[in-house]
Amino acid sequence: MLKGIGKSHGKTIIMGEHAVVYGYPAFAIPLLSTPVIVKIKQSENNSLISKYYAGKIDQIPDSLAGVKYLIGLLDNKMNTEHVNYTISIDSGLPIERGMGSSAAIACAITRAFFDFFDQELDHQTLLNYVNKSETVTHGKASGLDALTVSSEYPIKFSKDEAPKAFTFNSEGFIVIADSGVKGKTKETVADVKKMYDENTKVVGAYLKQLGDYAADANKYLNQGNLKQLGLVFSLANEILTKLNLAIPKTDKLIDAANHAGSLGSKITGGGRGGCIICLARNLTNAQMIQKALVKNGAEQTWIQPLSIYAEDSEID
Repeated sequence: MLKGIGKSHGKTIIMGEHAVVYGYPAFAIPLLSTPVIVKIKQSENNSLISKYYAGKIDQIPDSLAGVKYLIGLLDNKMNTEHVNYTISIDSGLPIERGMGSSAAIACAITRAFFDFFDQELDHQTLLNYVNKSETVTHGKASGLDALTVSSEYPIKFSKDEAPKAFTFNSEGFIVIADSGVKGKTKETVADVKKMYDENTKVVGAYLKQLGDYAADANKYLNQGNLKQLGLVFSLANEILTKLNLAIPKTDKLIDAANHAGSLGSKITGGGRGGCIICLARNLTNAQMIQKALVKNGAEQTWIQPLSIYAEDSEID
């Protein structure tokens, strides 16, 4: 009996959201503590098992159009013997929270198919398949999610430069909390653009400040200066709030994290929902922040050590 397995993980933007649209740099990190695992095994019927949908593959709903399209592409490419199979998706990532859920699932599905049919998969081919799925899911894929969910290291990206992986030497932990409110990235990007067009001087200055904070964050990560990095988190969140990207729920979570000892906390991603990220000095501090976030209504939380992104770290 044929079997295959594919793995990936989520992602979060550390710094630079929205400003990146205007040419400034942004940084995303892979969340290795949020695994996505896809298994394929030979079976009597072509079916999908997941928390989003369970049933025949040809009846996958429009809400999973990107998944259905990707499965069709991979099947047409490799399944010359017309083997039937069952695909199982195991993912704890929430959808529409800026954590790369759809890209992570597409990445794991692609890796599982190539494993199932015992074919070699190079990284560029993987990215091509994930971005095709993402284009169906989101309308237009930036490529950032595909890069980060398939990488073990952070990704720096901007409009004018090719994305590249980087490393840094820093202790500390990132705590991510899901507000339980779906993010509205397409809407918020359009609204910031409208604000920019109507008041270019003021909003342009805000965006430049976010770009400067991204550069500062990169510097402090390399220095391992958690105190200054936390301050940059909080300052960036003030700008994001001025851009009308905060909602009461994310404000409440950020306040709870800061009162629990976070060095700094901010919205991550498109805003008006989605997730926040917090900086903790050590694991005990991270767990205290996590407890406070849950107490104040976080749907899910994750803790990620920053030390795993060092150049000499051993990542499985």
